[in-house]
Amino acid sequence: MMNQYYDSHFGKQIITIYPGEFFSTAGDELISTVLGSCISVTLFDERNAFGGINHFMYASISHAIEDSPDMRGRYGEFAVELLLEDMLKKGADRTALSAKIFGGSNVFNLPPDAGIQVGDMNIRFAFDYLKKQNIPIVASDTGGVYPRKIYFDPKTSKVWLKRIKTHNTADVNIILQKETNYILSANGK
Repeated sequence: MMNQYYDSHFGKQIITIYPGEFFSTAGDELISTVLGSCISVTLFDERNAFGGINHFMYASISHAIEDSPDMRGRYGEFAVELLLEDMLKKGADRTALSAKIFGGSNVFNLPPDAGIQVGDMNIRFAFDYLKKQNIPIVASDTGGVYPRKIYFDPKTSKVWLKRIKTHNTADVNIILQKETNYILSANGK
């Protein structure tokens, strides 16, 4: 479902990824996504100057799913691995990788005592996973209540981030609807 378009502000092609997707390249395009409680991990190979990004909805899964990259990519326990494997196949040097983490907001404005916060679980997972993989985290912007729109430059590792303080934008409405649908489908509704 990735979308590609030309952005005159950046003067580049933009690849937009959605929940469950990842993309890596050494090309000149930027990779964009909008995050609510979801997380994006960017990986960057400084030695070879290329990178990638994923977008996952949940840290892990507690029930059986189809063994397809499309479904698996929605879960952090698979999503980071899928991106890492893709980059290694394209020649990334694992010892030169660094990461950045974004997202994990409480976009549904649940009170802190409402039980498990998906965003908080996703944040903890991302930090723990990368630590276990010995991939240094060089930057992060996580938590809070606002969705984020990010643009990632896979050639330099630079990220442009905008917090979206209104829920009345098309990007945010799409992400909130997708997150709600995934939550309902994960709970069998």
